[in-house]
Parts: sequence; C-alpha cells; structure tokens
Amino acid sequence: MKKPHDMNTNKNIHRKAGLLQCLPLPEIRFVTGVYMLLLLVFAALRGMLLWRNSLHATGIAAETLTESFLVGMRFDVAISSYLLIPLFLCLVLLPLRCRKVLVQGFCALVGLVIFSGLAEIEFYRELEMRFNTLVFEYMSHPKIVAGMVWEGYPIFRYLLVWALLFVLFSYGVRWLSRKVGLQSRDPGSTGLLIRIVTAVVFIAVMIIGARGGLTNSPLRWGDAFFSEDAFANNLALNGVYTLGRSALEKITGGQQFWITAMPRQEALQTTKAMLFQSDEKDLSSSEFPLLRQENNLSGEGQQPLNVVVILIESFSGRHVGALGAPFSLTPDFDALSREGLLFDHAFSNGTHTHQGVFASLAGFPNLPGYEYLMKTMEANQEFSGIPNLLEQMGYGSVFLYNGLFSWDNKEGFFRQHGIDRFVGRYDYVNPTFVDPVWGVSDYDVFMRANDEFRDLAEKGPFFGAILTLTNHSPFNLPDPLPFAKIETGNSFEGRANSMRYADWALGEFFRKASQEDYFANTLFVVTGDHGFGSAPAITGMQLDRFHVPLLFYSPKLTALRGQQRSMIASQVDIGPTILGLLGSNAPHQAWGRNLLSVDPTEAGFAVVKPSGGNEEVALIEGDLLLMRSPKEKPVLYRYSLDFPPVSERIDDPAKARAMEHRLKAYVETGLLTLGERHVGTPAKLGKP
Repeated sequence: MKKPHDMNTNKNIHRKAGLLQCLPLPEIRFVTGVYMLLLLVFAALRGMLLWRNSLHATGIAAETLTESFLVGMRFDVAISSYLLIPLFLCLVLLPLRCRKVLVQGFCALVGLVIFSGLAEIEFYRELEMRFNTLVFEYMSHPKIVAGMVWEGYPIFRYLLVWALLFVLFSYGVRWLSRKVGLQSRDPGSTGLLIRIVTAVVFIAVMIIGARGGLTNSPLRWGDAFFSEDAFANNLALNGVYTLGRSALEKITGGQQFWITAMPRQEALQTTKAMLFQSDEKDLSSSEFPLLRQENNLSGEGQQPLNVVVILIESFSGRHVGALGAPFSLTPDFDALSREGLLFDHAFSNGTHTHQGVFASLAGFPNLPGYEYLMKTMEANQEFSGIPNLLEQMGYGSVFLYNGLFSWDNKEGFFRQHGIDRFVGRYDYVNPTFVDPVWGVSDYDVFMRANDEFRDLAEKGPFFGAILTLTNHSPFNLPDPLPFAKIETGNSFEGRANSMRYADWALGEFFRKASQEDYFANTLFVVTGDHGFGSAPAITGMQLDRFHVPLLFYSPKLTALRGQQRSMIASQVDIGPTILGLLGSNAPHQAWGRNLLSVDPTEAGFAVVKPSGGNEEVALIEGDLLLMRSPKEKPVLYRYSLDFPPVSERIDDPAKARAMEHRLKAYVETGLLTLGERHVGTPAKLGKP
C-alpha cells in the first residue's frame, strides 16, 4: 500500500506531465496536415463552381483560370487559419480526454463549410456573386427559399457530393490523428522551452496566414481582382471569407468613407450640378436640399394621364432585340418599343429586386449600407417618389405582384408611401398557373392588372405598379408553353424560356389593354428590376447585371413614337421623366432627372451598386465607368454594349479624378440627407 506522501508525489508527477503536454509537437503536425486537407477541399469546391458556371468562363484563358486557383489559395489559407487557430489552442490547452470530441466537432464544422460551398455553386449561377449579406436576406424567408431550392436544384446529387467530401475529409483527419500520435501523452525528447517557442511561432504563422500574408494591410476583397475577367476574379474568392466579411461590414457599417469624402456643402453643390437642369427652379433649403421644379411645364387644364410602371424580373438588356441582341428573347417588347421612346443605355441602380423597386418607384438610389432600404428605420420618412407625388395630385393606386408582399417589406413600405391597394399571391381567383415557389404566373398578374386598371379609371386618374416574377429561378412555366419552346442545349434554356414567357405575357397585356377605354389615356413605363450576368462580363461591375431596357409609351403622346436614345439613364430618372410627360411642375427631390429635359447630346449618368454587401459603387458617364471601393483605388473602364460587348481598363488620371469627385459627392449627399430625414417634399405642392 502506497503511503500518502507517495500518492501526492504521483499526483505532482502527473500534473507536471500535463504541463509538459501543454504544447506538444504532435498538435502542430496534426494541424499542418489538416491545413492541407482544407486546402484540397476548398480547391475542389472552387473547381466545381468553375464547372457548374462554365458559361461564365467562356473566352477566359486557361492560364487566367489557373491563376484564379493560385490567388484563391490566399483566401483559402486565411479561412483555414480562422478555423484552425481555435482548434489548435483547444488541443494544447484542454485535457487529453477532450481531444476526440474536439476533432469530431471540428469535422462537423467543416461539414457545414462544405455544405455552404456546394450551396454557393448555385447561388453564383443565379446571382453571379459569391456569398454575401444577401444570404441573410434569403434566410429571413425560409419557406420560399426552401421551395425555390427544392423545385429548382439537384438537391440529392449535391447531398451525395457533400457526403463523399465529408467522409473523405473525416477519414483524412482520423488518419492524421493516428499518424501523428495525437492521443499520446509522450511529450517526446524535445525540451519544454523549445516546444513552447515552436508552438508560439506556429501560432504566429497561423495568424499571418489569417491576415493574408506579410503585407501592409490585411487581406481584402480587392486582392482577388487580379485580372480583367470578372468571373476569374470572383472564382479566386472564398465564399466563407466573403460571407464573413460582408456580415462584419453590415454590422460595423462602411459609410464613414463616403460621408466624410469632402465638405458637405461641396458635396451638395456638386450633386445639385449633376441633377439640376437649366430650366428648373431651385427651391432648395436646409430642410429640402435638392427641391426643385420645372418652370416650363404645367398640367393645368389637361386631362391627367394614368401612369403604369411595369418592372419585369431580370429583364436583361443583353437579350432584348430592340437593344440589338442578335437572338432576341423579347419579340413582343421589341414591337412595343417601336411605338414609344426607348433608352438603350439604361441601368438598374442595384442587382436585386429590392433596389430596383425603391429606385424606380421611390426615386432614391442604392447606397452603401442601405441596399435593403425598405426594411430599415430610415425608410420611415416621406420620399419624393412617384406614388407619393401622384397621391398628392389625386391619383388612386394599386400595386400588383405574383408573390408575397412581405418579401422585402414591399407592402409595409409602399402602404405609407402612396399606394392604396395591393394584389399579391393569394388574391388571384382561379389563376391559369401557379409556381409553387413564387406564386401565380406573369400572365395572371397582367390579366388581373387590366381588370384593376379598368375599375380604377372609372374613379379618376390612377397609378399602377406591376412587378413580375416568372423570370426567376427555378423558372417554372406552364406546360404546354404558349410559344415554340426555345432549345439552347445548355443550362441557359430555363432562363431563355422564362424570359420569353415574361415577354409574351407583357404582349398579352398590351393586346388586352388596348381594347379598354383607359388605354388611350395612359402612360406606360416598362423596364427591368435588374439584369443578369452573361459572358463575357463587362467591367469589374459586370454591367449585364445592371443593363435593362427603359421604355416610355403612350398612345396619346405621339411625339414619343419611334424614338430611341443612347444617353445614360437609370431607374431614379423614371419619376422626374414621368412628371415631365404629365406636364406637371410638382416640386420634387428625385435623385434622377427628367430625361426629356436633358440635352440629347449629353452623355448622361447613372450611379450603380451591386447588392449583397459589396463595397464598390460605380459612376457611369457615356462610355466610361469609374468603380470605387473604400479600400481600393478607383478603376476607370471604357466599355461598349455592342454585340459582342467589350470593356477595357484605361489610364486617364484627370478623367478618373473628376468622375470620382462626382461619385463621392452624390453618395455622400445621399447618405447624409437620408440619415437626416431630408429626402421628402413639402406637404403642399407648389408651396415649399
């Protein structure tokens, strides 16, 4: 029997042995091996993203795509370091008995990473962007998103791929654990001091890896942009990195760069110079910094025109024949455009329906930190938008949509901004077709719109807004189709037929509406909420995601017939142009201009920003685009939307500085006036 002294001695020996095990070399060997496994996993996910989105890689050199993988290793190492630093610290600091659970938990975590990587493949295929804060917006509507995924994507195949990758990774981790003796208590012959120093050095190396290397600044989004090819640059990114980075920026806010770009009065004066026209009267004040009205317009004594604004989901200009597409998916729109005024260089202000809706109807641009403006507290103020202005002019109103108005808080926002009535997913009686994900077909929306407009017209002038959804994944369509099916032989086929169906439904609406009494006295505006990416990508902003047709058509306004203009326009120009066509001199603070009051020889401008927390904002003027991100240098492009479209980076410092100044001023003024609640109009028109 051991004496108490001997037992205490043994306890002290075990305690000292535990200290000796504090930072053993097997942990370093194990974590190094897991690094290699994670890099292989990320490379495999990047390879699958490339394969699934191969259409975007058309025309990109193999050497450039190879470099995407090499550049991407920096991001993969960074994310691997973020994952492994906590594991390493737990392995060396926690008791030996915890190691098996730690390793199993880590494998489960990587299983989630693999799952997200596979999900990102289809996310990119639909939105042409890596994971970002748009993920969180989608997660706020789990039922709809789950339905979209179930209906539109090969779930079981992806689950099989996930299981294979997860099993291979888990097996590799277990093999490493046995190989390096992770469960062993033997500290080896190396001295304690050497082991501690080695472990500290290893942690320092891991921190360097998480930082992106020994550079002056930590790893940034822009470090992936090594080429002129947007897809190659995006391929180099890591989805876990972009999701985490965009989430952090969403929390911390990235507006400080913009709101301190220059003295606020200088920013305001520059913005007024961009927006105010020579024939407009300046009514601005500290409360209404951009208030103005047109002097030479008056709607008095005229029968007011009804106004209908139609926003078609993903109505990409690249595939519109009226804009020059050699293979048009929009014959009905093409025919209609010959009867109105068409702007062929129009751009959405964002790349998500949310931004397209508030830019077009509320007249406010897509700004950093406010990509989902209708869901923020700042939205609870008056805007100088079409519904507000027409409501004050005595117009009734209705908003029609295929799906749920709760998505993006559309009804909550527009109910307090001039819309009287909403017709959504469950308000249609005996629809001809229902997409289980998004709701009724575009055809059903348009037919109901015709009925609503007929009824409203009996009471006086009306404003109608139509937002469609059929041209959205999973591209569920009626069978049989009301036209000859388009067969492309590739993954674009679903999109092509959906866009053609949206165009057909639009044509059916105009054929039906033309037989109604209200039709002759109505101004119709047709545009897209945004576009979608197509190869080749144009500029680092992927302009196809923004390029949309913009058509103003009215049987009564014959002066518009057969006109086409190429000046730059955007969705925030719609409101002021409508006021001009109505002959109204209502004071407003729109962030665009009456396009018909602008000198036709002027290049025009648009300020655009992608959704999802991306930092970059761009100013488009004529055939030039300046892209600016707070942490990157400005980049100037020259582009052409001809077929095929092209773009190139150019070196013109003077032009870049001038455009950057205007861009900063516009964004700064927008952020300040929004935050200070100065974006509305006086309560009584004509009496500022």
